[in-house]
Amino acid sequence: MIKVSVTKIRNTPVGKLAAVGDELKVSMTGPLFIDPQPMLPAALQTLITNFTSTKATFKSGGDLAKPPYTAATKALIDGLVLYAPYVSKIANGDVTILALTPLPTTEKPNYSALILGGAVATGMYAKKGMSGQFIVDCKSFGPKVGYFAVICEGGAMPAGVTLDRKGKLKIPAGCLMNIFTSSTTSKKKTFSDLTPGVTYYVYYVLTYGADTVGFFGVPLQVICSN
Repeated sequence: MIKVSVTKIRNTPVGKLAAVGDELKVSMTGPLFIDPQPMLPAALQTLITNFTSTKATFKSGGDLAKPPYTAATKALIDGLVLYAPYVSKIANGDVTILALTPLPTTEKPNYSALILGGAVATGMYAKKGMSGQFIVDCKSFGPKVGYFAVICEGGAMPAGVTLDRKGKLKIPAGCLMNIFTSSTTSKKKTFSDLTPGVTYYVYYVLTYGADTVGFFGVPLQVICSN
C-alpha cells in the first residue's frame, strides 16, 4: 500500500524544507485532516521559523552558528516525520488524498510516462576540456533513465531537424550545419575534435528503456575550449 515515505522526508534537500513545512501547514487546514493532528499549526510554524532564522545566521555567521542551525534542521525534519503515519492512516493508500500534502510517498514514479509527457533534462552545465573539447552533464532525472545528446555547431538547431519517439534523428536535405550526437546513456558526455572557440548548442533528450524517447529541451550554449 502506498503511504508517506519517512525515508524521503529525511532526505528532503535543506533548500526545500521550509517550503515543505509551509505547504504542509496549509494542507492541514483541509477538511480531511481533522484533529488531533501531530502538532498545532503554531508549533509547526515555530519549527519552520527557527530553521529559517538559524539557517540565515549560519550563512552569515560561519561555523560558530552551525550547531543551532543543525539542531533546528533536525527538529523540523523530525516534526515533518510526525505527519507521516497521520497522513498515511487517513489516506489508507488513496493517492489522491496523499497528493493533498507535499509529503513524499512510497509510490514509484512512472519515468516513461513522465518523459513522454514532456519532461526534459534540467541542471545542464559544461566544463572545459582540452583544445577542441568540452564536457557536459545534467541533473539526474531518475534511476535507469538514459540521456541522448545532440550538439549543433555555431547556432541553434535548424528548422526541420526532428527526433521521433523511436530515437531516429532526421536532418533535412540542405542543412549545412555540423550536428553531432552522443547516444551513450550516461549523463556525463565528452565531445572532442570540435572547433576551438566556436559556440555549440547542446540539447539533452531523456530516454527510458528501448521504447521511450523524450523531447529536446532548452539548449545549453557552450564555447569550445581553445
